[in-house]
Amino acid sequence: MKLSFYTNTLFSVVLFFLVSCESTPENSNEMTPEKWKSDIEYLITTLESKHIHLYHSNARDSVQKQVDILQQKLQHLSDDEIYLQLAKIIKSLDDSHTGIWQQGDYYDAYPLEFFVFSEQEVRVTRTPKNHSELLGAKLLSIDGTPLTHIIKEVSSVAQCTDNWYSESERFASYLKYSKVLKGFGITKKEDAAIFEFQLEDSTKKKLSLNAVPNSEYLSTLTAPIQLNSPFKFENAVIGVPYLWYQPLEELHTAYIYFSGYPELLQMRRFAIALTRDIIKKDLRNVIIDLRDNGGGNFFIGIELIKSLSFINQIDWKDGVYVITHRTTYSAGMSNTAQCKELLNAKIVGEPTGSNPNDYQDAEGFPLPNSQLWVQFSKRHYQFQDSVSEGILPDVHIQPKWENWKNKVDADLTWILEDIRKNNKRKVD
Repeated sequence: MKLSFYTNTLFSVVLFFLVSCESTPENSNEMTPEKWKSDIEYLITTLESKHIHLYHSNARDSVQKQVDILQQKLQHLSDDEIYLQLAKIIKSLDDSHTGIWQQGDYYDAYPLEFFVFSEQEVRVTRTPKNHSELLGAKLLSIDGTPLTHIIKEVSSVAQCTDNWYSESERFASYLKYSKVLKGFGITKKEDAAIFEFQLEDSTKKKLSLNAVPNSEYLSTLTAPIQLNSPFKFENAVIGVPYLWYQPLEELHTAYIYFSGYPELLQMRRFAIALTRDIIKKDLRNVIIDLRDNGGGNFFIGIELIKSLSFINQIDWKDGVYVITHRTTYSAGMSNTAQCKELLNAKIVGEPTGSNPNDYQDAEGFPLPNSQLWVQFSKRHYQFQDSVSEGILPDVHIQPKWENWKNKVDADLTWILEDIRKNNKRKVD
């Protein structure tokens, strides 16, 4: 299985809103303090009128104090510095679907991809094509700024987070943006920096890297890590790359990869076709892989859940599994909760990146002068009675570099072994 959440890191945070802004014209007019003041006032008043409950986690007076301080400094700040201050203000709202972003050309990036295994273990998971020796290296510093300080600063502007898991995923994405690093004084230049790593053999290495345009970022990287798995899209019986089904008949198991949402009619057709195949092949176990599901329309996901619930031959006591990851977000989290409630699914993997009792269902608008893109929550959903940091898995499998290095899919390995044990027990 390809760890597509590595690649999705770029798209889940940046391209998500870039697509929304695709028809927005570039703003060629130079920004002035007066224009920024107008944009900031428009930002706050519009959010207050459109968000379902803007100040659910941070009092209005506290937010307004931050706004007032920023407006007093406008004449002394660059456009990029103003944006970062606005990002901090929006982040302080502590809302998983409310955020603010620059236009696409702001997001020049260093040719690295990171994953946060812990706050002391931030590793390179994709490298520049000419520096493959960096794979698995731990980041120590950037331009002499230690990792602890980098985490504190960059996390303060990472938009749309809900808990440690989504915070870590967003941080890993923002960590490569050259203008964010320069804006916080982490780097000395806007387009070049010296990164210090601890390599796999424990030696230290410093490397000077240049930022590349956002549009060229993926082409500069080595291929993402592929974990070993019996399930591959090439072997799918039904589906498209973001939604497909493959049977594993020797284990009486159906595997459903579900990372995106089709139109309702397409989902119904998919669900009917896979239901027929599951019944025909007498499959008893179902694995629903939601690790790469960053959101969409969860009502469409319910169509799949509903169709599966009609299959009597499934082992409804022990045979349904859902795999989650920190990138399981928004509707992906919602469908995880619904699988647990309606299918008696066992959740395996990491806690979801968004919380079960959450503000969701986003819309957006551009600021009139700067064309910064703003997103806000329209609804509040409650998927469990208790409060928790993400949907907590029944079997928590923490990502480990050792597994990834050896291409071991620890989540699937545990599930398939559990299915084998259950099958053997039933035979005995």
